[in-house]
Amino acid sequence: MRTIFSALVLAASFLASTAFASQIAPTSFPWMNAKQADSTYNMAEHPNAVFVFEAFSINCSWCNKNAPNVDALATKFKDNARVQVIDLGLDSSTSAFTQWIQSHNPNHPVVKDVGRKVYNALQVENGIPQVFIVNCRGEREDVVVGYWEAAEKAQIERAINKALETTCTL
Repeated sequence: MRTIFSALVLAASFLASTAFASQIAPTSFPWMNAKQADSTYNMAEHPNAVFVFEAFSINCSWCNKNAPNVDALATKFKDNARVQVIDLGLDSSTSAFTQWIQSHNPNHPVVKDVGRKVYNALQVENGIPQVFIVNCRGEREDVVVGYWEAAEKAQIERAINKALETTCTL
């Protein structure tokens, strides 16, 4: 009985900490590759969206290698306004973002996660790249850590499709 009670307490504690750490409120970010300087990407402007955040660092070789995969995902969902593919930059230097954007020419928003607020709220381990699939309620549906091979790409697409089943507005 004592073991069962301890297991239940541990499970409840884990679920409480996981629920807290796996949800975000609509956030505004500095939009690093917007056509207008000093633009802001605001999640609230997409109230029924599924957000696919790829957390990256400019000097991360795996992140740089993964950039074409993120572009391919954005291209795949370009006709579905509910799916927002976003590069979530963890670096602080604006000039470094400029160089990265020139090098990769992404076809989707690149934003700066000032203070790593979103990354810290959604991460499952300390590592990059990490991809977070977040439904319209701000709840993390899934996370994929590392470079995307075929299995990771399939996992991301399954999570997007699952998140699309959640609706928040009419």
